[in-house]
Amino acid sequence: MKNLIIFLFLIFFHFQSNSQQRDEDLVKFIEKWESVPYRFGGKTMKGIDCSKLTQKLYREVYKIEIPGVSWEQWNFSDRIPKDSLQTGDLVFFKSRRSPSGWHVGLYLDNGYFFHAANKNEGVKISSLFEDVYIKEYKGAGRIKKDLIIK
Repeated sequence: MKNLIIFLFLIFFHFQSNSQQRDEDLVKFIEKWESVPYRFGGKTMKGIDCSKLTQKLYREVYKIEIPGVSWEQWNFSDRIPKDSLQTGDLVFFKSRRSPSGWHVGLYLDNGYFFHAANKNEGVKISSLFEDVYIKEYKGAGRIKKDLIIK
């Protein structure tokens, strides 16, 4: 029984420390990329688009490879209701401003998400409750566990 308790404690501590490290990595990633200019098809600090930002974020923070195109990220994730969003979920929008018609960001918490917004605003944190995102909201996705390639 004692070994089981120690084992469960170690597992709990392991997941807690990994989660805390991921949170710290996410904050560092946001600090690094916030205010970088938007550039369709871009994938560097000189300019990046929304889907390349989420792809890079998943690679660097979560150590998970996801596709680099919004609609492919949509297909790579399971649909979840808006009221079930968790940090790390993807939020998708129909966008008339994007050449692809798609837009994606990473959900943070309390209705906020991180994304490469557009040429005027660049990479930033926005609220799902802003008029434009209320109107253009398409859905949310959580990366499918069976498709994760580490």
